[in-house]
Amino acid sequence: MNFTYAAQPTGTDIVSLADMKEFLRVDHSDEDTTITAIIDAATQSIQDYTGRHFVATTWTMSIKTFYNIEAPYSASTVTSVKYYKPNEEALTTLSTDKYYVGTQLGILRVNFLDTPSVEENRFGGVEIVGTVTNQINPQLTHAIKMLAAHYYENRRAVVVGTITAVIPLGVKAIINPYRLINLK
Repeated sequence: MNFTYAAQPTGTDIVSLADMKEFLRVDHSDEDTTITAIIDAATQSIQDYTGRHFVATTWTMSIKTFYNIEAPYSASTVTSVKYYKPNEEALTTLSTDKYYVGTQLGILRVNFLDTPSVEENRFGGVEIVGTVTNQINPQLTHAIKMLAAHYYENRRAVVVGTITAVIPLGVKAIINPYRLINLK
């Protein structure tokens, strides 16, 4: 399975450099490039942990054949399902009466019914396209600032003599209620 977004947010789409510098109490511009990179890393980390996407865009998923799937992250709609018929090079659009889409616990599911044959030796034999909405909110924005501050203050991968966490507990306490979890 291959899942891609047409657009990824940059950290400064969520938290401006000026807001982050105020949060860090930095009043010079010597580290603007570093702070911007840290905002990007914190944004991506929280987006990955929660399974939510922080900018409205389209997504594409390629799978080998028709099978019931759960779209990763926070996909919200399916706009088309296309597939390669055996011995054909062009994609064919699957009729909407051959599949149904539903959301359970915030996770988009696509179930297929009575599907046609797909080209056997093609890895991306089925292509699903959909949309995702911007799912950022003030709590997640604050968590991004907190994690970025942690990254700014702890710039090394390892701190000798201490126990470290990838995402600090205070940040996890804020973002855990927004995490999408598959219960299968």
